[in-house]
Amino acid sequence: MEFLLGNPFSSPVGQLIERATNSSLPSEDWELNMEICDIINSSEEGPRDAVRAIKKRIVANKNFKEIMLALTVKMDPSRS
Repeated sequence: MEFLLGNPFSSPVGQLIERATNSSLPSEDWELNMEICDIINSSEEGPRDAVRAIKKRIVANKNFKEIMLALTVKMDPSRS
């Protein structure tokens, strides 16, 4: 269970997810979302780290825009 400890935004994909879900963005950053998908698909720890970061952004977050941006990152169908 040690993978649940620590800051989920400290990994490379976590840092990108933090940027991609920042409420100051005017809209989705599709280039950044695609980069996140590439990292998820190219590294062994990418999927786990991405889930942790997205979950952190969604759970108990009262900022609707951050939640919607996190769901957009998670649901990019073009890279599945």
